[in-house]
Amino acid sequence: MSEHLNFADVRNFTRIVLALTPLFLAPALVSLLAGGQLNLGGGEKDVMLVVPWLLWSVVYAVSSFFLWGRGWAIGRATGLSILVATAGVLVAGLILALIGQLGIGGRF
Repeated sequence: MSEHLNFADVRNFTRIVLALTPLFLAPALVSLLAGGQLNLGGGEKDVMLVVPWLLWSVVYAVSSFFLWGRGWAIGRATGLSILVATAGVLVAGLILALIGQLGIGGRF
């Protein structure tokens, strides 16, 4: 009995890979930044860029899976997920900047 991959299986696999690839690339980014192979000019502070990357990746993955569940086409879902994740990182950055300016969190 031989099993064949049908088109739906390939499409589902493609969606899962598209949704999770940015998240799975985060450890490689940390390794390259920490090892010095990737230099963005900030020294040790370059590793701090992984935090927005992780936030973006998580929001992108959640949005991708949500839109997949709602039956959106893969292209439209990917595009909207990119916009949602980017907006999420921008809003989080603005909130953190506001907290820093107002001194809400106390002195660190």
